[in-house]
Amino acid sequence: MKKFFLFRTEKESQSSGNDTSNSGFGISTISMPADNVSLLTTKLGAVVITFNESSAFETTFLREGESLPKTKVEVACNVGDETDLLEQILNFISNPSGKSVMRFDNVGGNSTSSKFNEGVKTKTIVPTLAVNTVSGDISLGDEALQYQNTIAGINFFGKLPTIDFNHEGLAGFANTATVSSWANAGTGSGAYNISSVVSTPSCNDPASADIGLNTKSVLFETAEHMVIPTFRAQEEYILYIVFSTRTAVGSHENLMHIMYGDAAGETMGPSGKLIEDGAIAPALEKNARASKNVITIRHGGADTPLPATAVTSVDLPQRIFGTAEPSDIACHVLVVRRDAFNNVFVYGRSGEVIAELLASGPSSNVQFTTTSKSGPLEGALTIERLGTSGDLITGGGPVNKQNIARFGVIEGDPGTEFASKLAQDLFILYNKPI
Repeated sequence: MKKFFLFRTEKESQSSGNDTSNSGFGISTISMPADNVSLLTTKLGAVVITFNESSAFETTFLREGESLPKTKVEVACNVGDETDLLEQILNFISNPSGKSVMRFDNVGGNSTSSKFNEGVKTKTIVPTLAVNTVSGDISLGDEALQYQNTIAGINFFGKLPTIDFNHEGLAGFANTATVSSWANAGTGSGAYNISSVVSTPSCNDPASADIGLNTKSVLFETAEHMVIPTFRAQEEYILYIVFSTRTAVGSHENLMHIMYGDAAGETMGPSGKLIEDGAIAPALEKNARASKNVITIRHGGADTPLPATAVTSVDLPQRIFGTAEPSDIACHVLVVRRDAFNNVFVYGRSGEVIAELLASGPSSNVQFTTTSKSGPLEGALTIERLGTSGDLITGGGPVNKQNIARFGVIEGDPGTEFASKLAQDLFILYNKPI
């Protein structure tokens, strides 16, 4: 009797449905024959199942010293149950009778194994990226290819950003010094260099002030922002931003803000809550509140006063498995991806989609709650401000502060797997472990 494993990670949605994944996210449901199991190993709180002949490719052409890893599926269990879960899997495979399908279901709660933890998502890796067989790291190619594809520690695998403001552009600024300029490291080069700032955004040096980032960043306080020469992405794009929710040593805010936009205040993101006209007082109408779980997106040419918003599946700070004090992890990454149909997906630092804003209406994924669909998702992504949008004042008092270490935009849509890996790579590069 042929036997199969069935892994159901999430309900099918427009952000899932992939048949490959290097990050462990994006595959909704997958099944593989039990005969293909080549290796079973345990790790804290999980069993990892490795499969032969379960790749999406029949033939691969690799460089010397490279190999395409086998497909792996990581299924969770309670700490201490790892060996019991592994034994249940072995009994299923070796039993000539019994059930023909072993089901691991994070959605319907109809799993075969009593030791499977349905509350922790299954991670399925069907790789497309080769690894170096010596180091085990993803292969970045030869020196020439690495040089062409890498900007400030991030390999974009040929999908280079047009604008990229990163830590290397802050090398000439001392701690607390006003950052009066920021060079663009993207393919748009000097055409998008920042040379004009409003007020005194300042440099934060991790050697002098630990805010959870490995590199220098820019601190924006009330009404402070930078002016970017007009950049527009008319269609698909991927936007990324790295920031810290720790404003000073010992001071932690689990809040997000409006961090980018245009001069008119039409384009805005990635978070924050607008204070509507007359909601509090006329003097505060141009203020925006910070938020710990609301994504706020609007594009240029919007014909409505309100942006599109969605509640994230996780509050900030996001929990990282195995960390003693997750609230101390102040480094955050948001990757905003708009596809050809004007759907917008937001990826958190784990690489997982944490919010969806769909052009067709509210998300069908039970993870996500669309709280406002007032704003259109089409229109140009117009970037002319960093630190705010238009003349909005973000927050008030101590909650207005925000430290940005990196900001960039890639024109086009390399896809959900690219966005997921980019989010993970940025977090690894910028996070300063506690």
